[in-house]
Amino acid sequence: MDEINGTNTNDVGIGDEERTRLFVTMNATFKDEPTCRTAMETIVANAHAAGDVTSHFWFRSDDGMSLFVVEQYENERALRKAVMRFTSARVSFFRSISVTNVSIHGDVSFLIKLAFAALRPTRMGYFGGYSKAVAETTTPGIKHVERQRVFVATNARSGDDARTRRAMEVAVDDTYRDAGTRSHFWTSNNDGHLFVLEQFADEQALHHHLTANEAARAAFLEAIEVGDVTVYGVESDETRALLAPLHPSHMSYYGGYSK
Repeated sequence: MDEINGTNTNDVGIGDEERTRLFVTMNATFKDEPTCRTAMETIVANAHAAGDVTSHFWFRSDDGMSLFVVEQYENERALRKAVMRFTSARVSFFRSISVTNVSIHGDVSFLIKLAFAALRPTRMGYFGGYSKAVAETTTPGIKHVERQRVFVATNARSGDDARTRRAMEVAVDDTYRDAGTRSHFWTSNNDGHLFVLEQFADEQALHHHLTANEAARAAFLEAIEVGDVTVYGVESDETRALLAPLHPSHMSYYGGYSK
């Protein structure tokens, strides 16, 4: 059994360190899927060993044509270190895909903007929310439980910033008390575009979230203009049915972990 020393999230509020975490997301299409998979396995193993890369999750579209990668870093220092690790596997990976878009979520320095300039990323600043600290484990390697995470990504616009912020704060406070909700992270840009990235421990945690926080979730959905929703890692028909009113796209687990 894994030995995990974590923080009791029911007793501790949202700390400043949880607001400094960064996410990098990428959409791409495959040019050479077998080469991509081989490179992905090496990249994921290296990232997991690095410790401060707390998620490196990969998902594939149902038609097998598209790829989505979401990476989470403890802070900007961790992201800078990752950028410097430009290994042969990463070169092989980028040769095996066609990048559609890259986004950096969270507040970053000019140095990070410069490091990503060639990819022409969309930059989204921190708007609110959290991504909980990762529990320490004494068991090496990627555990099965790390492969069960579920992500929900929502692109939206804010019609009323004050109302949106109030709804966000209620949703964040309510979900932080849910042990199975690992992240409820909001970013925005200057033109009113919002991006909400929610991470759940597994499908059961997502079920609990949808039923236990109905009022807060309804208020948050009423306060924003939802553009599109994508659900990553959900396989069961029951969970897909619960999410059907949002008309989401679905992508399935392809590789990686979220600690």
